[in-house]
This record gives sequence, structure tokens and C-alpha cells, in this order.
Amino acid sequence: MVVGVDFGTSTTKVVWQDLSDNHFETFLWNPGILGISGLLLPSSVVIRNNAIHLAPAEDDTRGDDIRLSSIKMCVLCRSNPSICGCGNPIAKDGIIYIPGTAKGYPAGVVACLLLAYVFSQIEARLKRQFPEEDLGLIWNVGCPMDYLDEIDRKHEWETMVGAAMALRQKVANPASISLLAEVANCLDNFVVPTQEERNYSVQPEGLAAVKAFLESPHGESKTYAIVDVGAGTTEVSFFLNGRIMTELGQPLRPSYLADSTRPIGGGRIDAELANAWNCNVEDARRQKEAGELRFPPIQTLQTICKQYEHTCCEILRSRKLVAAHNKRFDLFIIGGSGRLPPLQQALCGHVLPGDFVRENWLQLQPPKALKDRLALQQIYDLLANACGLASSISWEYYPPRAVPPMAGLPTAKKPRPDVDEYYPK
Repeated sequence: MVVGVDFGTSTTKVVWQDLSDNHFETFLWNPGILGISGLLLPSSVVIRNNAIHLAPAEDDTRGDDIRLSSIKMCVLCRSNPSICGCGNPIAKDGIIYIPGTAKGYPAGVVACLLLAYVFSQIEARLKRQFPEEDLGLIWNVGCPMDYLDEIDRKHEWETMVGAAMALRQKVANPASISLLAEVANCLDNFVVPTQEERNYSVQPEGLAAVKAFLESPHGESKTYAIVDVGAGTTEVSFFLNGRIMTELGQPLRPSYLADSTRPIGGGRIDAELANAWNCNVEDARRQKEAGELRFPPIQTLQTICKQYEHTCCEILRSRKLVAAHNKRFDLFIIGGSGRLPPLQQALCGHVLPGDFVRENWLQLQPPKALKDRLALQQIYDLLANACGLASSISWEYYPPRAVPPMAGLPTAKKPRPDVDEYYPK
């Protein structure tokens, strides 16, 4: 089985594929809960009475509890403190200061503990579901790849995921705070095995959602843009699906052209709407989803459109696309907040620089082999990353560092003055 784990800012979603007949199933965290809620595990922890409660329900908070939400953002924040915005009272610059402990722990320690719990629950449930089978599990976990070449984020996540795999049998829920020291030690000393020696991979989130699409007959030799708007982050990716000249006759393979991750998403949209509608954030979220009130102009939509534009500018600055036909692209808008009509309209109507032209706005469709496909179609934007992660064992793509500027053109180190003027960073 291939298990796709989408470790999101607010919730974690999982889809697995049985390779014996290539069918997909969503993972139910709580089979007793009907609808989308049973498919979403909170990506948060609660510290209560010297214990860490892993993935508690959103309404499971008591008087003296400390809830740590958006742990994924805290992991990103350590390498880029300027994005700090999780709102956690005991977190700063990617370090979490647990009350009663002598030192702070990197957010990756808490994320590793939570992932270990996630892995243990999935493995135990699948073994119960298939008691007569000798299960071979292959894990694909999504990783935010922004600036991957500069800070080696993929290796950081491979270490975190590998340590979580090693610790998964030791994690109880609630877990003792003392376990954090063991997790930190494991992370400090963990050596990531070669790909041939392990059963897990860390894959780019930006590619995950469209992985199945690119492998289908609908996937063309073309440029694609993806805007993934989650609860706490927005990721924008551009890539060219095609063949390089030195690999004639080979299958199509995506080349990453540019990507970016920003700490903006549905949470900030809800806060702006609450201010505009003079209500609390929960009421604003409910009214937004119900479409009860007229949607006012809000800054976050403009910020996301600017991120979309600036990510495109990185392609122009580095000269990774110059041909007019390669600048004609199809757009995907996904994520829980990506279903918001005003955001969709703003992105589809936003004109990009450098002769980039959006030809189509495409909706991702669930694979035909997904169990309960029709029932899940309306919420597939929430499950697309996990489903894409479960779609394949083999992931071949060119990361940004492997996609050079077009031959015969100046490199990004010495841009022309007009590039800096019209395509600013």
C-alpha cells in the first residue's frame, strides 16, 4: 500500500492506495463521525498536567490548557522567523518553550512527536482492517519546498519523518513531556537512510495535488500553476510538464520553475471578515462558508494575488521560460480556502507579467478508483494533496536547482536592469 500523508497547518489528511487493485480509500480518523470531520485530524497538541495530548479535538480545551496550533508553521518559522504568525503563546522563532522544562525545543521536535502518533494510528488501523495480510506500507509525506535549494528543507523533513517512523511504537496519547528529550536526541542523531533502504519519502506539496492528474491522459506537455490556500499558509508553484532535450523519448517529467510559501490563508481571511462584519471569527467563518453576507474587499486576497505574481516573476528573473507557447499555462486553485469564490475570481482575473497567459482554470477530479468518489467529490480540494501523495511509488521531477536558465541567456546573477525594474523580487 502507498500511504499519502498530508500534514497540513490546521489538519492532517490521509489517503491510501492498495496496489493489488489500484483502488484508493480515505483514512477515517473517527469512523463514528459522519462527513468531512471524520477525515480531518487536528495538527495540534494540548499541554495539560505535564502531559502532551496529541491531535485533540478543537473543542477539547480546559482552563489551564496550552494549545499549540499550526505546528507546521512553527517548523517553517525556525528557518524563516519573519513569517512568524502562529499565535502560540509559548512559541517564538520556531522554538517552543514548554512550561516547567529547562530549555526550549525546536518546533520540529513537537511535529516529529505528532507525526509518530499519526504513523502509529494509521499502521494499527490498517493492520486491523487487513488482519490476514502481510502489509507492506510505503509512505509519502508532503513537504513545503519553498527555497529548498537554500536551506535544504527536504532533508530537514526527511530527518523529522524518519525519526517519527523510528519512534512510532513508543508514543502513547497523552505522551509524557519527558518524551520530548528523547525525540530531540533522536532527531539530533538520526541519519537518513538511502532511498533504497527506507519505506518513506518526502515529496513536494506543490506537486502532490496534481500528481495523479499529470499521470493521466489529461496531463499535457504544458506549464501549470498551482495556488494552494490552506488555513495558515498559501503555496504557489509553477512547473513545466515536459521532456528536456537530452531525454528524447522519455516520459513527461515536471520541472519546478518557481515556488513560494507564505504565512497567509483562511485564518487571516476569517479575521478580516470578522472585523468587516463586526462579529467574532467563528461567526465570520460560518457566514463565509454559508455565503450569507456580501463579501467585502479584504487585503488577504490582494496579498495572495501578489504572491502569485511575484512567484511568476522569479521565472522571468531567472529566464527559465522564454518561449511564448510555454508561458501559456493552466491554473489549479486548491486547498480549503481555495474554494472561496471571491479568491477564485481574483486569481483568475489577475494579469501576470512577461506575457504569461492563463488559458484554463482546471478543477482537480478524484480518481475513478477512489472509494465513495461521488460523495467525496465536493470536498476533494481538501483531500487532493493526500490523494496525490498516495498515487504513486515513483516520483521523478526536476527541483529548482536542476532547472537551469534557458541556453544563451544571461543568468539570474546578472539580470538586465529592466528585469529588476519590471519583475521585482
